[in-house]
Amino acid sequence: MMEHSRTIRNPVLLKFLHGFFLLVLCMMSTSSESAAFPSHTLLGNESDRLALLDLKKRITEDPLSVMSSWNHSVHFCSWVGITCHSATQRVLILDLEDKQLAGSIPPSIGNLTRLIEISLGINEFHGEIPQELGRLRTLESLNLSFNSFGGKIPTNMSHCTQLRVFDLLSNKIIGSIPRQLSSWLSLTLLKLGENNLSGTIPGWIGNFSSLRGLGLAHNNFQGSIPNELGHITTLQKFLVGGNNLSED
Repeated sequence: MMEHSRTIRNPVLLKFLHGFFLLVLCMMSTSSESAAFPSHTLLGNESDRLALLDLKKRITEDPLSVMSSWNHSVHFCSWVGITCHSATQRVLILDLEDKQLAGSIPPSIGNLTRLIEISLGINEFHGEIPQELGRLRTLESLNLSFNSFGGKIPTNMSHCTQLRVFDLLSNKIIGSIPRQLSSWLSLTLLKLGENNLSGTIPGWIGNFSSLRGLGLAHNNFQGSIPNELGHITTLQKFLVGGNNLSED
């Protein structure tokens, strides 16, 4: 009886072991492929983390110890000023407004390719605004107001076609308003007042059909106010005083 029982169970055991080994091999193969070809989400997460750490390195003054939470013991989505997508954990918002920070923005900020909002206003940031911001194709709002940024407006930002808010109020920006920015057809707020901008006010701003606020006051603009601005039926506030404009 025992011999007969053994001959019945062996095939079942063999099938079980065969299936088990196949499962183990499949899991090992999947694990190996994942290691060799990490997902785009994982790559993006690491790229975001490194970009944020690069920004931290550029901070020279932090009297409120805001950046102390930006460390390896805490996931970067929990760092002060950071908001991530709940599923992908890619950075969506960088908000360090009014934190008494001083420093500069590194080119690697362009690696935060899922950003929709950057708010660094009311700080002591300086240096030029990096051209790499043009890589942020999903960016909707950029607020760098009340800092000490210099240089020219980055022409590469023409690629940020989803931009709705562009606020450089009270900085040290020079040069003219680049024509490349005429691609910002979704813009609702353009604040460039209290800088060192020069040249004429471009007529193509009149194509910003959703614009509600336009601030150009206290610069070095010359010439006349273009008639095309009258085409903006949504415009509620237009500040242009403190320039060298003619009345023609």
